[in-house]
Amino acid sequence: MFGKSRKTEKERKEKEYGEKDGEKKVEKKDKKGERERRLSGNMRKISVWIRKRLGGKYPGQTEVEENLKLLGPEREVKERAEAYYAEKTGLMLKVLGAGFVLALLFVLTSGSSRVLTEGYFLPRKEKAYTQELRLSMEEGGQENVSVKVEPRALTAEESRDLLEREVNRMEDYILGENASLEEVRSDLNLIREIEDTPVTVEWELDTYETLNLDGSLRLENLKEEGSLTELTARLVCGEEEEIYRAVVKIYPPIPTEEEQWKETVSEALAAAQQESSSQKMKKLPERIGGVAVSWTEAPSSSALTVLFLTLSAAVLVYVAKDRELKKQVQERERQMQRDYAGIVSKLVLLMGAGAAARNAWETIVKEYQQKRDKGEIKPRVAYEEMALACHEMQSGVAETKAYENFGIRCRLPCYLKLSALLEQNLRKGSKGLSQILNAEILEAFEQRKDCARNQGEEAATRLLFPMVMMLAVVMILILIPAGMSMQM
Repeated sequence: MFGKSRKTEKERKEKEYGEKDGEKKVEKKDKKGERERRLSGNMRKISVWIRKRLGGKYPGQTEVEENLKLLGPEREVKERAEAYYAEKTGLMLKVLGAGFVLALLFVLTSGSSRVLTEGYFLPRKEKAYTQELRLSMEEGGQENVSVKVEPRALTAEESRDLLEREVNRMEDYILGENASLEEVRSDLNLIREIEDTPVTVEWELDTYETLNLDGSLRLENLKEEGSLTELTARLVCGEEEEIYRAVVKIYPPIPTEEEQWKETVSEALAAAQQESSSQKMKKLPERIGGVAVSWTEAPSSSALTVLFLTLSAAVLVYVAKDRELKKQVQERERQMQRDYAGIVSKLVLLMGAGAAARNAWETIVKEYQQKRDKGEIKPRVAYEEMALACHEMQSGVAETKAYENFGIRCRLPCYLKLSALLEQNLRKGSKGLSQILNAEILEAFEQRKDCARNQGEEAATRLLFPMVMMLAVVMILILIPAGMSMQM
């Protein structure tokens, strides 16, 4: 008895805990539902405000309402349209909010990662890096300039080894867009420094008649048969240096003002490098080409890019929602097309057994509703429209009018034809109706085959892009190892 009473007490406590837990879940669910209703109400208010500012109508609203009529009861179209635009407005506001937050983060992070000190100093790192800066001139002009900050100077032995390697690569550096030094037809790239190294280069020419020290061609002095010019470069790394010589044959353009200014800026930066090569901070020039300049870090364009992408995403959300609605309408029509043959077959069977058109109609609807309520089948649009027509007839609407409304709501030619045949059956009798409906069944099955065939072709088309991507991945997996083995 004692054990039994303890068991009963335990069951009672578990039941109490279960009831309390259930009450908490219901309360939590009610609060969540209340928040969702409040949010939905706010979205509707915002949607109405936007619609008023747009002149009382959204772009494409007429088409949206027509599609909503096809997807549900006509008497609820206005309410469902408001809910649809409230949902769309909510999605657009979420996209815009996320985009503005990202843009703000880009602005804040770009401001916190500044490296320019006192307006003229950039810190040196273990490797050379490029910093985007904004160059402001005393006269008022501004432009963005990429400034390279080199690492600290190397030891004497390291400098000699580096110079020997770079001398062998000089021809590749100076060629520019030319195929070889024996036929130079565009500007040479007479570099003042070698990228990602502390090596600077000083050039000398045996003649300045056809070539400038910056590598640009002097167009007015060029000859058709070509002119020979000897180049001498002094490569300097710390206290070490190497000499590189080459003879080029020049055939012809002249640098633009923008190119000349850029070269002047490069020369000034190279001079600044020589002056502060062993210092922790690289001092940028205060005057370039006799013009006083100032330096500021170039503003990041990431925030503007995010804002542009955000606005684009909001527009895409607006358009995508309408496309989604159209897809629902198309799926509705495809489903009705598939069900048409079955509906006509049942009508022929029941009417052939002696049932009147209305009785056959009601029998089909009753059978469908029983299966739907039991969960054996999912709701089908065509049968729901038949049930609505049956409800109209039971509410006092004329049978011919109910069939006519059924065809108008379904909108498809086959259903319009079926409603017309049933109306004709009521007005002129059922003579010849059985043969016509049998022909309709055969035609419906052919249409169903065509629909299945088209869906198969669409599926094959959608699979084409993933197959191409897989082919590209396979090609990359094959070609990359092959190329690496050839280089080795």
